[in-house]
Amino acid sequence: MFISYNLEAFGEKLKELRRDLGYSQRELEKQSGISSDTLRRIEKGEVIPRYETLELLSSLYKEDLLELLKESRSHKMLTEYYDALDDIITTYNDEKMRALEKEIRDSFKENKDLVFINPNEVIQLLLLIRGAALYHSRFESDKTDAKNILLDALRLTQPSFNITQFMTYKYSFIELRILLLYAILLAEENELSLSTKILYFILERLKKGAPTPYQMFLLVKIYTNICYNYHLEDAHKKVLLVADEALAFCLEKETTHGLNSLYYRKGIAEYHLKNKNYMSSLFRSFFILKLTGKEDLLAIYQKVTKEQYGIEIPMEY
Repeated sequence: MFISYNLEAFGEKLKELRRDLGYSQRELEKQSGISSDTLRRIEKGEVIPRYETLELLSSLYKEDLLELLKESRSHKMLTEYYDALDDIITTYNDEKMRALEKEIRDSFKENKDLVFINPNEVIQLLLLIRGAALYHSRFESDKTDAKNILLDALRLTQPSFNITQFMTYKYSFIELRILLLYAILLAEENELSLSTKILYFILERLKKGAPTPYQMFLLVKIYTNICYNYHLEDAHKKVLLVADEALAFCLEKETTHGLNSLYYRKGIAEYHLKNKNYMSSLFRSFFILKLTGKEDLLAIYQKVTKEQYGIEIPMEY
């Protein structure tokens, strides 16, 4: 999530609270020890106040100003960008990807309400979009370029970043998202061991605390990619273990996101292990796609399943 605040609205609220209490800026300076110049800049939305400043003003205003600042975060739009990006990555559309990049650039150029934005995180999102576009290219050289772009994105905020030492760094949410795509690219180059280690690392980081709906979406995505890595290693028993863990997670969190992918990976693993339940798992995967109106993706699943495994799943199964 970008660190961004509507500081003008926050400042206006502080001014309103001060006036309701009958204080001028000069009088508040005497009461708090905070200079009237600092108070003026905060109320005009020119700076983010320091933690201790907000604590001191909270006691005078009889309001939790730390909570008020949190409410001034401008992140609804940014969350929508994340959602749009992952939807495009899942069912890749080059035209939509370019349109999303343009929209983000235009939005942050023109939106005057986002007074404070961490520019590196905006650039990281744009580099993630570029890396995702190259990831879908049919040229191998583009996939190498994608990896380099993702590393450049991480080095914007962590200049010494080295992928072999990935566990030694602390990550923001956008950095974890970049690292996830890098892990997926590693798997495509058959560097499965490192890819799986990175995926488990991100999984554990995101599972800490109460995940947001978007983080839950990513958790399911990570589970699915771990399953796929084990599938590529012919470790089908491990696929089943991870798929069942992920399905239990979805049940616990009451989310249907990614269920079709998990049931598909489970069904293919059962097929390889000669488990007679594989048809049931695959049917569930296909039925969820049909139920959610993803007919194009359903057709791809059916085609790949028939061509690679000789399996046809009638929808009336």
